[in-house]
Amino acid sequence: MEKNIKNNDNKVSENDKSKVLLNVENLSVSFNTYAGEVKAVRGVSFHVNRGETLAFVGESGCGKSVTAKSVMRLLPKRNAEIKKGSIITYDGEDVLKMDNKRLTQLRGGDISMIFQDPMTSLNPTMKIGNQIIEALKIHRNMSGKEAKDEAAKLLDIVQIPEARKRLSAYPHELSGGMRQRVMIAIALSCSPNLLIADEPTTALDVTIQAQILDLLNKLKEELDTAIILVTHDLGVVANFADRIQVMYAGEIVEEGTTREIFNESRHPYTWALLNSIPKVNQKDQDLRALGGTPPDLLLPLKGCPFAPRCSKAMAVCKMHHPSKTGKSDTHSVRCFLEHPNAPEIDYDAMRRGEY
Repeated sequence: MEKNIKNNDNKVSENDKSKVLLNVENLSVSFNTYAGEVKAVRGVSFHVNRGETLAFVGESGCGKSVTAKSVMRLLPKRNAEIKKGSIITYDGEDVLKMDNKRLTQLRGGDISMIFQDPMTSLNPTMKIGNQIIEALKIHRNMSGKEAKDEAAKLLDIVQIPEARKRLSAYPHELSGGMRQRVMIAIALSCSPNLLIADEPTTALDVTIQAQILDLLNKLKEELDTAIILVTHDLGVVANFADRIQVMYAGEIVEEGTTREIFNESRHPYTWALLNSIPKVNQKDQDLRALGGTPPDLLLPLKGCPFAPRCSKAMAVCKMHHPSKTGKSDTHSVRCFLEHPNAPEIDYDAMRRGEY
């Protein structure tokens, strides 16, 4: 039975708390710029269970990376602000109240991050081995020899050939795929419970993309590590994520299991993302480009933020913000098409791109 869900209702039930590793409620993040306040994330709530993979999907600028970095409090202090009322708890511990010492333990020890571009994330003046060894010494108190042996082992785990020899290589001496594997090795060096992968395959060709995702999946199964995957490409998460949340203009517009998002999606923005993916069983296909641009988050948003780009937008969409509607225990959507008085929609046709 469908049910309306109140705002910030994504709280975890008492029975499920033992499974929850990360819980985020009503997260709002702003950037104070010379032009004014940019409300980058607006009231986002979600949770990640132990050992599962949650994907954040959406266009550039929709708030995916800001949400992910907020979990580790990696946003720049000079102009970023996590708003009052936001809640981030890791294994029951309040992240927003952690002091610097505990934050250092959290970053790398409990939660690790694979950044988008390994060429800019790795230090070009340091050898690969030293960059891994540094993390092992800080978080695991290893001696120099122990850390070097463990670094070689980690490079072997992420399937870098001649692992011990590669410890002496600089980042520019490795291919893009190899550098990304090094980033994964650094992220895994302290056996984190949660791994955040921010667009880990964006700059790689499709063959290397598949190898990196297979590697992450294998490590997840072997180490029981939970993963947050940030990506703009729904095709990347099809066979990788357990659950997907689709983000637009700093909020979650639809969330559900991977099957629900691909087979039962209800939001026009989700349909647009799905129809931008090439399908191998179709010949001479036209890929659908989503017209328009995302809203300016410097300006106050009136109504549904997707309404100016939506082919199914109604008058109410431009005046009021849609509330969340639950389609199942795991599937919810913010759209006025779910209202009982809305026009009937052939949802299967919409998912096929037959607008």
